[in-house]
Amino acid sequence: MRPPGRAPAGRTGDMNEQERIDTDKQDRRGRLLEARRRIDPARCLDAGRKLADLLAGQVLARIERSLGGQSLTVAAFASIRGEIAMDPSLDLLLGRGDQVLIPMLGTGTEVGWGRLQSRQDLDDMKRIPGWRPDEPDMPALPAQALGKADLILVPALAIDHAGIRLGRGGGWYDRALALRADRTPVVGICWPGEFVEAPLPHLDHDLPVDAVLTPEGFTPTAAGLSRRPGTDHNGDEQG
Repeated sequence: MRPPGRAPAGRTGDMNEQERIDTDKQDRRGRLLEARRRIDPARCLDAGRKLADLLAGQVLARIERSLGGQSLTVAAFASIRGEIAMDPSLDLLLGRGDQVLIPMLGTGTEVGWGRLQSRQDLDDMKRIPGWRPDEPDMPALPAQALGKADLILVPALAIDHAGIRLGRGGGWYDRALALRADRTPVVGICWPGEFVEAPLPHLDHDLPVDAVLTPEGFTPTAAGLSRRPGTDHNGDEQG
């Protein structure tokens, strides 16, 4: 019998490594969030317009070609302070006739989605106090609704070239993305300086993104290229 209070063999090192990674993540989040608090809202909006242009030309066009020009279902998100403004991209998607899924966080642990089908739905979004994104003013769709998405856009505090994404720490997207269709591309959105070469700390449950979109460009990650080398999710050659 092992002495009281002693961890099972092999577990202490694992726990220490997990604690080290969690601490590293928290330190990075703190620095990145502090930097974002200093970003002027006008800069966020200008970056959002550039992002929408690149979304149309570099991402949607590829997916649309492979699907024969039909309207898309795109899982996106409402931006909060310090993030690149998403309203221009949401306007773009709704103007094209696409359906847009927006996260509904509930208490912060439930995974649900609201479906925007018009600009009015966007205008009617509920303002959530604090550092929570706005949410659609409608009943939530179940987590499984993500399985119908043709494209998934996710926020990130940082992304490395392997596709490892640093989020805000709640694990919401890790739970949500587990229900995506296998070939649906996941594109992380961040500021150019947050797309980094050095590997980010991560745990086994952290799901990588397939590509990164910033106001300066669209870049497939190693994770995305390894899923379908040399192609996007529907077989088009990467340009």
